[in-house]
Amino acid sequence: MGVRPYICKKTGNTRFEAYVNLRSKIDKTIRCQKYKKVDTEREAKKWEKKLIREASEYIASQEVRGNSWGRIIDLFEYEANKYNRNPVSLKQMGDKAQKNALSMVRNWTEDWLNVPAKELTSFHGKSLIKRAIDAELTENSVKRIKGTVNSFWTFGVQEGIILDNIKSPVYGIPIDMPNEDKLPEILTVDEVRYLLAKAKEANHPWYPIWAVALMTGMRSSELYALRKENVHLQEGIIRICESWDWETYTSKSTKAGYWRTAPIADSLLPIVVDLMQRKDTGEFLLPRIYEWTKGYQALVLRQFCEEIGISSVRFHTLRACFATHLLSSGVPETTVMRIGGWKNFKTFQIYIRLAGTREKGATNDLGKIFIPNEIAAMQHIASAYNEVA
Repeated sequence: MGVRPYICKKTGNTRFEAYVNLRSKIDKTIRCQKYKKVDTEREAKKWEKKLIREASEYIASQEVRGNSWGRIIDLFEYEANKYNRNPVSLKQMGDKAQKNALSMVRNWTEDWLNVPAKELTSFHGKSLIKRAIDAELTENSVKRIKGTVNSFWTFGVQEGIILDNIKSPVYGIPIDMPNEDKLPEILTVDEVRYLLAKAKEANHPWYPIWAVALMTGMRSSELYALRKENVHLQEGIIRICESWDWETYTSKSTKAGYWRTAPIADSLLPIVVDLMQRKDTGEFLLPRIYEWTKGYQALVLRQFCEEIGISSVRFHTLRACFATHLLSSGVPETTVMRIGGWKNFKTFQIYIRLAGTREKGATNDLGKIFIPNEIAAMQHIASAYNEVA
C-alpha cells in the first residue's frame, strides 16, 4: 500500500499512483490488488484510503463465502506429503497414488478450483459425471473420479474447512452408462457427407478431427494420443499404438491392449498430409483444442449437428458410423473389427445388427412361397388389360 510518483510517457509530467495489495489473514489464497493513477499526490492519498476500504470489503466478502475447492485440494496435498498417508483414511499413500489422485481431481474439476466449496451443488456434480461418460471413460474410471471427489470432500469436512455438513456435489448421483442393447445413435451416409462438407466450409477447428475419426474408426482417446511418428504416408497407414488417459492426462496402451493398423483412405490423405505439416500441434497429429482437453468433444459435435440441422449425436457415434457404413459397403466383419480394434465380438455385434448385412436380401424369395397365386392373378389382370387396350 502506498503512493508513488511516476513520469507519464505521453506528457512527460509527474503523476502519482495509489496502490493497495491486501491478502486475507484467514485464507492466504484470497488477495486483492487495486491501483489508481491521478495528477496530484493529494488526490493519490485520498484514493489510497478509498482503495483500502474497497479491497478490505472485497476480502471480507470472500472470507464469508468460505474456502475454495482449490484450497481444499492444496491442503490435502500438503497433509499427504507431510505424513505420506491418505489424510482421510490414514492409509499409506505412495508418491504415484498421490500424484494420480491430485492430477485426476485437478483436471476433472478445473472449473471448480476458484469456487467456494459450499457453493458447489449437485448441478456441478452431474455436469462432471456426464462429461466423464461423454469422454468415453469406462464405468470403473468414472467411479474412480466420483470416489476421488468424495474423498477430497470428506477431507474438507473432517478438517472443518467445509461447514454445515454439506454433502459432496457428486453424492448420490448415479453413473448411467450407455445401454449397449439400446438402438445406437447413427448418422446416415448423407448426414455424414453433409457434416463434413459444412464443417469444411466453415473452416471448423474440429473438421480434421471428425474426418479422421469417421474414416479410421479411432476412439477419441486414441485420436488425442496419435503422434505424427505413427503416421506412415508412403505406406498409407496409421499405427494406432496409444490412447490418452483422461484421468492422469498421460498416454497409455489402447483400450484393446494391443496396437493395430488403420489404412488412410484416398479422400483422407490430403487432410492427413496437411496435419503432418502443422507446427502448432508439436509431436501430435491433431490440434489440442481446449474443449477436447476438458472432455467436451460430445457437446461440441452435438451443437454443430443441431446448427446444421442433422441428427444430434455424440463424438463416439462417429466410430459407430465408421463400423456400420463400412459393413454396409461389403467389407468383411473381421476386417472392420481389426481396423477399429474391437476385441469383444458382443460389442461389435451392435454394428452388425445396425448395418443389417446378415439379414439383407434374406426375404426376397418369400413372395414365391407366401403369395404365388396373388402374383399370378396380378399378371393375368395385366395381360387382360393389355389385350383390351
